[in-house]
Amino acid sequence: MEERIRNFAEFKLPRPRAVGMFILLIVILIIVWGTFVIVPAGHRGVVLWWGSVEKRIMGEGLNFKVPIAETVIKVDVKVQPHPFKEIDASSKEYQNVKMTGMMNFHIDPTYVNDLYQKVGLDFADKVIDPAFNDFVKEVVPTYPIGEILPKREEIRKRAMTKLGDNLSRYHVIVDDIYFANIRFSPEYEGAIEAKQVAQQQVETQKQVLAQREIEAQQKVATGKGEAASILVVAQGQAKANDALSRSISPILVQYKGIEKWNGILPQVSGGAVPFIDLGKMGGSSGGAEGTKK
Repeated sequence: MEERIRNFAEFKLPRPRAVGMFILLIVILIIVWGTFVIVPAGHRGVVLWWGSVEKRIMGEGLNFKVPIAETVIKVDVKVQPHPFKEIDASSKEYQNVKMTGMMNFHIDPTYVNDLYQKVGLDFADKVIDPAFNDFVKEVVPTYPIGEILPKREEIRKRAMTKLGDNLSRYHVIVDDIYFANIRFSPEYEGAIEAKQVAQQQVETQKQVLAQREIEAQQKVATGKGEAASILVVAQGQAKANDALSRSISPILVQYKGIEKWNGILPQVSGGAVPFIDLGKMGGSSGGAEGTKK
């Protein structure tokens, strides 16, 4: 027990000077670390001096700032998508139209401090959504309901121009706009669907009639071809018959008879003996020679 008391008495507390040096070192490290700030790629730094926005804007990379007095707000200046909430509007005929969309935008890096000072970082809810809402309710009623979908691209271009002019005063640059969905009242959508079904049926009937017309034309062409073929054959046969009739003469008939005669006279009693005029077969000159003999 006495030995423990003696060891505790020999234990010395740190000197106040050493504690002070350690604390000073920590303070120096904090101050040195606080003089640097890293701004990521695609961002800009809005510098606040005791909460007041300065004109100085920090670029990407390592930057110096006054510790404690200066605060840096990092603002994204890359192209960003922003989805629009569904907006109710009316067509020219006061038909209900609902639209949703998407906008790609970026902040002008040169004026991020001005945007932060005038609007803040929640500028999408404060500036972009109201501007799109006003555009839809101002432009859509100028179109008949039947032209909204066919002129979707025209409306999109008008939205880019309108919103671009509106948001440029806040240094928000519109890169592109897309309409994700355009919906109408259930009654009108049902009427459109019924019309599309009817048009599809009409197109189907047209295709059937066209196919039948093609088949009928094919049959007519086939019939004409067969008739033409028969006519050609008949004409050829007629010409052949005419040529054949012109080539047959009495002499040729007798000659063919001689070719087929076997030289035997008929054995029938009382029958006439066939007589062949060889003189006529030989021609008139041959007959004259026989007479002389």
